[in-house]
Amino acid sequence: MSTPPSRWAPRLAALDANLLVALDALLQESNVTRAAQRVGITQSAMSQTLARLRHQFEDPILVKVGRRMEPSPFGLRLKARLHGAIAELEAIVGDRPAFDPGTANDRFVLAMVDYLSLLLFPKLAAAVAARAPGVDLAVRALDAEPVTPLMQRGVVHLYVGVAGQTERALQTRLLFSDPLRVVARRGHPLAKGRMSARAYAEAPHILVSPRQEAGSLVTRALAAAGYARRVALEVPYFSLVPSLVVGSDRIATVPERMARAFAAQHPLQVLTPPLPLPPVEICMAWHPAFASEASQVWLRELVAQVAG
Repeated sequence: MSTPPSRWAPRLAALDANLLVALDALLQESNVTRAAQRVGITQSAMSQTLARLRHQFEDPILVKVGRRMEPSPFGLRLKARLHGAIAELEAIVGDRPAFDPGTANDRFVLAMVDYLSLLLFPKLAAAVAARAPGVDLAVRALDAEPVTPLMQRGVVHLYVGVAGQTERALQTRLLFSDPLRVVARRGHPLAKGRMSARAYAEAPHILVSPRQEAGSLVTRALAAAGYARRVALEVPYFSLVPSLVVGSDRIATVPERMARAFAAQHPLQVLTPPLPLPPVEICMAWHPAFASEASQVWLRELVAQVAG
């Protein structure tokens, strides 16, 4: 059964919330001058507000008893309830919880590819352990599923990955740019002399595509130069690259930070591509609904420091 409309509903919709604050002060003080001081307006302004309130509620609100003002019966019924409601409204408006890393026990989930997990996550974990020992971290692997709905529901708190059009509904901040480099086995034919664009295109390539997106920077750049490359292997993880390159003529074009890390641990060499390739821009992204959430603001600043 639906609730019948109240005769007060239209007036409530048009009611200025400041009038309720003034009404609370008038009922608490039973004095126009003191109520004006309490709210921070002039006595004349409070007298005008009282007149508006009397018209709004069709009640005198305060009545003169001898030399004093006292709440009307309607005002007395309203006094305690209104005071509690004003206190609750103040709590709602002021609900901006601070985030104390030292005592927090939050859990943050970051969505990122394994390349960035290898580069950033150990440093981030160390920084969180030092500054917020009660905070837990988790990495969610990126796949073909859109990440925006997960962030909207609060399942994922931060995306760290390639800046692009994939998640246009998110707010972003650039972390760093990484030039692309070619990873090949030591003694690879491409390393002998100056690498040509044709030889580069004809070599068997490894494409790392975590999100199975069509096209790539390298494919588009080669096509613009009039070449088509052969993708011999397509894999979802950067961590597979070293074992697939070592002992073969396959090559992979990956961000430089990852290429250097691979070459430091495996018998690989890092080569410069034979044609201009745009750098990979790494950003972090978050859902606008959580832009001002204190805990997530802290997390984003820490990630920026670690990535810097």
